[in-house]
Amino acid sequence: MNYIYDITLNLNKNNLYEFYEWREDDVPEFILKIPIYKIDKNAFFDIKNNNIIVDKDFLITIFDKTEVYTEDAISLIRYAALFSDGNNVIGIEFDSSGNSYMKSNLSIDDESEVLEIIKDIKYTLLDYKVKNINNLQIKLLTRKEKEEEEYLLNRVNSMYKNNETEKLKYIFYELYNEKLDNLEKVYSKLINAVKNNESKVKRLLEIISLMENKKIVTNNS
Repeated sequence: MNYIYDITLNLNKNNLYEFYEWREDDVPEFILKIPIYKIDKNAFFDIKNNNIIVDKDFLITIFDKTEVYTEDAISLIRYAALFSDGNNVIGIEFDSSGNSYMKSNLSIDDESEVLEIIKDIKYTLLDYKVKNINNLQIKLLTRKEKEEEEYLLNRVNSMYKNNETEKLKYIFYELYNEKLDNLEKVYSKLINAVKNNESKVKRLLEIISLMENKKIVTNNS
């Protein structure tokens, strides 16, 4: 088994942040050593962009092989490894069933070191299945954009669930300069605007922020 030593991972459950998007309030893992595997481009694409599940034999192979620095001692991550296609690197932590549930990019220096080592490593045929497709490669958002999208979706959903009809109609009017009485259509169009229309997202964020900060009375519907 091949290892890399002394690198930093910023493992996150639902988000894969670029190194330049890491923040001071993140909780990075300072890795003493971790297994590395060279895989083909298709497998790397699946691992990075989708949720996968690996077989039990692979889990046994990497069990307790990742060591992490802590304040008082060295601890272990049960199932973790780095994967590379020879051009890119990603860190993955698996649960006990083999699901990839934590992911991390690497810093430029750490990634360069891994890529140098990986040149002389043979390819591993990884036995895995794609559990569900996330299509992360299609929707490329920065960390800030992801957080803004999540915030807006939560606010619109909350207003809808709490029957804040006038607020939703007000937002819709400000966003589209159009009055619409059908609440289902208002809600649907706002949700789609958040998910699909980047130009509308910025304006929607301004409207909701203004409403909440200034407590605007929604009486123009």
